[in-house]
Amino acid sequence: MSHPIMFAAAKHLAAAEERRKAVREDAFHSWGPRSVTAASKCARRLLGDAAVTLGWEVLGLLSFEEHLQAVTSLDAVGGQHLELYYTDQNGTERIFLRVSCMSCPSQHVHEVTSLEQFGRLLSQTPAWQDIDPRDGGDL
Repeated sequence: MSHPIMFAAAKHLAAAEERRKAVREDAFHSWGPRSVTAASKCARRLLGDAAVTLGWEVLGLLSFEEHLQAVTSLDAVGGQHLELYYTDQNGTERIFLRVSCMSCPSQHVHEVTSLEQFGRLLSQTPAWQDIDPRDGGDL
């Protein structure tokens, strides 16, 4: 007959696995909303009050326990698609401007660190002719 300590260890292991499973399931169900909320807060902190109008969406599902991510589309102009990409991996939050060619696999990704720097990045895209305030762009 097996020793009682073996049964105790098996029971303890099963209980621990059930707790970890419950934590993972809770993280999975709250991951999307946490990603969108975190992206919104980070964008507002970096880009100011106008960032509140961004419509963040959950981007895929990676390791949901530690990696939050979201994306928002900005514009499609001049054959380029512009979007902001938010990521928080291990507590390091970042927002990137991703400029993708709509008819080819080319894409450029630049970290956004401030509203002014974001403006500089946008000034290098075809969208600039529509938004440049010096040329009557519609802001």
